[in-house]
Amino acid sequence: MKWIIQPTPPQEKALEMAALLSNKQPFPLPLANILLQRNIDTYELAQTFFVPDGSHQFDPFLMKDMAEAVDRIVQAKNNKEKILLFGDYDVDGTSAVTLLSLFMSDWGFDFTYYIPDRYKEGYGVSFKGIEYAEKAGVRLIITLDCGIKAIDQVRYAQTKGIDVIVCDHHQPGPELPNALAILDPKREGCHYPFKELTGCGVGLKLIQAVTRYFMERKNPLPQPDYDPFQSYCDLVTLSIACDIVPITGENRIIAYHGLQKIRNSPLPGIQAIMAQSPEPREWDVSDLVFFIGPRINSAGRLGDARDAVEVLLGKHDSLKSMANDLQDSNDARKTLDRQTTLEALEMIRQDPDYPTKSTTVLHNPEWHKGIIGIVASRLIEQYYRPTVLFTTSEGKLVGSARSVIGFDLYAALEACEEHLLQFGGHKYAAGLSLRPEDFVRFSEKFDQIVKETITEEQQLPVLFIDQPLPFTEINDRFIRLLNRMEPFGPGNRRPVFIAKGVKVLHAVVLKDAHVRFVLQQENIMLEAVGFNLAEEWAKMPEGPLDIAFQPIFNTWNQKTRINLRIKDFRPSNEPHATF
Repeated sequence: MKWIIQPTPPQEKALEMAALLSNKQPFPLPLANILLQRNIDTYELAQTFFVPDGSHQFDPFLMKDMAEAVDRIVQAKNNKEKILLFGDYDVDGTSAVTLLSLFMSDWGFDFTYYIPDRYKEGYGVSFKGIEYAEKAGVRLIITLDCGIKAIDQVRYAQTKGIDVIVCDHHQPGPELPNALAILDPKREGCHYPFKELTGCGVGLKLIQAVTRYFMERKNPLPQPDYDPFQSYCDLVTLSIACDIVPITGENRIIAYHGLQKIRNSPLPGIQAIMAQSPEPREWDVSDLVFFIGPRINSAGRLGDARDAVEVLLGKHDSLKSMANDLQDSNDARKTLDRQTTLEALEMIRQDPDYPTKSTTVLHNPEWHKGIIGIVASRLIEQYYRPTVLFTTSEGKLVGSARSVIGFDLYAALEACEEHLLQFGGHKYAAGLSLRPEDFVRFSEKFDQIVKETITEEQQLPVLFIDQPLPFTEINDRFIRLLNRMEPFGPGNRRPVFIAKGVKVLHAVVLKDAHVRFVLQQENIMLEAVGFNLAEEWAKMPEGPLDIAFQPIFNTWNQKTRINLRIKDFRPSNEPHATF
């Protein structure tokens, strides 16, 4: 792993920033440096960073076609027309469908929802879903987290007399569907200032706009203090965490308030999933990604994604039992995940040409379509190259693609479009399909494109290190202030520090994978743990280490103490890269 240590800002600026933020006690200089590295260089910017103001969201009517979308939705309500909410089967899509469903229940709309079958219909708006809408008497379809490339499907809906509003956040293609309105901040000509909303985030802007329309016309509110943002920001935060979008700008505002709601008064459906946790949690972004998200996704991966929506809606008497079913689905998913990963690793070992390739492209017709994206990510952890895994479904090869840091996967797939039936996604993740006879041609072209465009830096896993941090600087107050920089995620990752010349007083390997340490620097001793670092630890020579780490609070047996989470280590005499 390559270490890249960010340069320390000029000391006079850091001292000035620390003085501005000091309150009775000095503000830690390493944290002042990190703020400056993240372009937070005034007291006002620091204030809004630490306590994002929910009122600082952008006007939803800045989004292109928003007025047309609101007018059509209001018309549907006034004319008692039935609306279909058509959502994707992942966390973002199911959260968005739940958001709009709860909102429309608040206001008394006539609506239903539809989630396509991952295996029979695939990603996006399906012809089967449109036929369902026709039979249900639907006159308006609102797509959520999909639809930006549904050109033929929108045309088909129009032949049925059904209008379509597209709510999506994916990159549009060269042609847009001829929908009544298209809400997508990434579309050309859309002047909405923040481009990184999730699909559920676009849904939030829509319900904020509709709510404003009703309030301006003095419509009676569902509750006296009704605010769709405060009511549903936890759902949108779940989508932000699990869709791996930047937690900056408006997403940071939403996630900050959404995490507070999740910790204090989550929606009943989210609370039912949280109750599956066997131990107390902080319920930060990583808990949403690694605990709640997989349980929601498991419904669509191994069964019916509507089961996840029904749990998130939180209105069933058997809510606890339904949440238990999601837990069972996730357990089954993990078993399939392990089995498929082992099979994929064996295929790589059996490929004599693999060392000369820049990509991993594998196909097994028996693999479960619902977990190949997860396994692609697992393979990147081990071999670190753009990866596409395929299975067979209804005579086609359907695949999930994942990328490495910095490499534009979507652009690479675009360059292979001649060999694909369909593809969609973004820079780091995509779905695609092709004919079986095109698999070899696609594999060769994809590898060629990656080989020509990937940089040397993108072919090595990178650990970004923010600041040196001696043990003498680490105390309870430092970690409390560090935790106030949450929510952490893309665009605002949890800081990683470096400590040099650390002595290892004790080390023990746990479960053949992890290492627990007692470390000393100067006269300070701290406990630490390195997850999945046992193999690397076995290679270390004796002597002091330089460690890359994150200081955290660790609670065990109702006692909380400072602990270090080791990200990597190396002998103290090795050089480190800097920006």
